[in-house]
Amino acid sequence: MQNRYSLVFILLFLGLLLAQAFPLAQTLPSRFDSFPLHDKFISAVTEFRLALGDRVFHDTLVGPNRWLVYATDRGMDKFQNVRPLTEKELGDYEKSLLAFQSLVEANGGQLLLVAAPYKNTVYPENVPAEIQRIGEISRLDQILNRLEGHSSIQVLDLRPALFAAKKDAQIYYATDTHWNDLGGFAAYQAIIEALKPSFPELSPHPISDFKISMQAPKQLDLSYIIGSASLTEERVQLQPLFKPTARIDSMVLPSGRQVTFARNKNTDLPSALFFHDSFLYSVMQFLSENFSRTYYVDLQAGNDILPPAWVEQLQPDVVVIVLNEHFLDLLPELLTKGRSGIE
Repeated sequence: MQNRYSLVFILLFLGLLLAQAFPLAQTLPSRFDSFPLHDKFISAVTEFRLALGDRVFHDTLVGPNRWLVYATDRGMDKFQNVRPLTEKELGDYEKSLLAFQSLVEANGGQLLLVAAPYKNTVYPENVPAEIQRIGEISRLDQILNRLEGHSSIQVLDLRPALFAAKKDAQIYYATDTHWNDLGGFAAYQAIIEALKPSFPELSPHPISDFKISMQAPKQLDLSYIIGSASLTEERVQLQPLFKPTARIDSMVLPSGRQVTFARNKNTDLPSALFFHDSFLYSVMQFLSENFSRTYYVDLQAGNDILPPAWVEQLQPDVVVIVLNEHFLDLLPELLTKGRSGIE
């Protein structure tokens, strides 16, 4: 079967190459990715490979029950704990955050760092068994242990909240890198509860305030990466049973990412500035109900305005950094250099 499988692909790609030798090739696109049937061809190849039992694709592995695992070198290194941070790197990390915290406090705000676990951390049982942990401690644990033990920075580890939510429902998509609305809601509640001691007026909505519905199946990010049209998934949506008091508007940047703003009718609530990655987009609808003004700045957006400038201009009551563990160790560079610091 393996030899036959290889032969089919050799013949397919030889056919494409040989076609370029004929005059007809002059009328075809010069790049295969602009070929009119490119997407259908990739999809057909992917479905054929899946049917034959192939489980290794570009940046993606197929785990049990067709659970897709994002498997870049960086992601797998972190899951396996291949290279821990050095003592110097941890010291520099803490120093950078303390400097940022001083800036936030000088502008009248309070800083909260929120660490969001990656999908592989919450669902390790769906990572192929061949991918074994090598190191004893993750970078996520190193950073949290350092900050909780040596600094005044308030840190929220979302793992307990998400592991608790996982017992009742699936909280990450099987075919996407992100949590679904149920996972995002668990994160929202944990964030508001962490801020409540300093801002007693904050109170998270209970899940009973929302109707849980399922949207039509859709191709999500990991299915798209491998080119599978069959691995679609229903999307979870929490629809409020109350009348929202916050209005949310977004500005799309050239990078495709967004800067989002929300204004609440209740002006007595504190104002908030969130620095985040893509995990927070599904949580904004919940968070915005708890603040008078909320600003969301995607640290991966590629905008030229760095975090310190946002703090100095807006002077919010609270500044929250929400990063999943894939990017958490890059935070000092993101704060001081923006997206260009990690490219």
